[in-house]
Amino acid sequence: MCLTLRLPRSGFPEESPREAEAAMRFGTPYDEIYVDDAFVPEKEARLSVLANAVSYGTGTFEGVRALWNPGQQELYLLEAGAHYVRMGRSARILGLDLPHGPGHLVGVTAELLRRNGVRGDAYVRPLLLQAGEQLAVRMHDSGTRLYIAATPMPGDYIDRRGVRCAVSTWRRAVDTTVPGRAKVTGGYVGPSLAKSEAIRNGFDEAIMLTADGYVAEATTSNILLRTGRDWATPSPADDILDGITRRLVARLLGELAGAAVTERRVHRSELYACDEALLCGTAALVAPVVEVDGRRVGDGRPGEATLAVQSALDAISRRRDPRHPEWTTPVYGGA
Repeated sequence: MCLTLRLPRSGFPEESPREAEAAMRFGTPYDEIYVDDAFVPEKEARLSVLANAVSYGTGTFEGVRALWNPGQQELYLLEAGAHYVRMGRSARILGLDLPHGPGHLVGVTAELLRRNGVRGDAYVRPLLLQAGEQLAVRMHDSGTRLYIAATPMPGDYIDRRGVRCAVSTWRRAVDTTVPGRAKVTGGYVGPSLAKSEAIRNGFDEAIMLTADGYVAEATTSNILLRTGRDWATPSPADDILDGITRRLVARLLGELAGAAVTERRVHRSELYACDEALLCGTAALVAPVVEVDGRRVGDGRPGEATLAVQSALDAISRRRDPRHPEWTTPVYGGA
């Protein structure tokens, strides 16, 4: 028995019919998908329902943003190499082998987008899965398969004008249960529960705490917050995924606001007392947090530094801003 491997739809409530139409398209794969050294039609990218990964979430994945610059008629991958480096590390943690290095996989990703004629914002989903028909619970002797798919991303993954958050009753898994440094497919059950809880309670996003009650991260984003002039963010020791976009945001805060970001333990009460907060991640890019548990963050409006970083990262990602060309890779070979 087989099923077609498809990316999940967004599921986010939208603000307008135009955004609703965009959300319907997000998660629908383009016509060709890369599977184990070959480009195949999307309908042929199949995985057995008895594959080990289907039952147990045994695999790792990444997300890579591709951002379109209409003036240059060029599509840019944002930090694609760094994502594949992290994917290789995740695979090692799980005892799996990623069959190619980052440079090769960046090239494959660009070729996938070219073959699909992508000329708009897109999201790339690489997956390394235990694909063997093996129902024993284990991480060895199952056989892996590498997929790279892409989907249109014409709208925002999360509202970049301001996000209302709730602290979730669901906690972030500890590293001794699910390794937080690895982006494990099965590790997103907890964040999924937290996200649904937040939405059902009238919020936009959930913030998860560590098992001992400190701030960890949102469901698919890291969090940074400012109190006075001091910016802080939880450290990888607090069971977060060490975010690639988080690193870019910290760099831009230094360049634009002269701010240093300190990695440290963050108390829940700091979410209520801080003057500014933001979420950042591959899908979200940068989104201001304007409310936590019904309490306004600062004056309840997006912070100035957050908006500056949000604008700068968008411009750099599309090479409208000449800074940091090393963060982007052109797909069609321009600029």
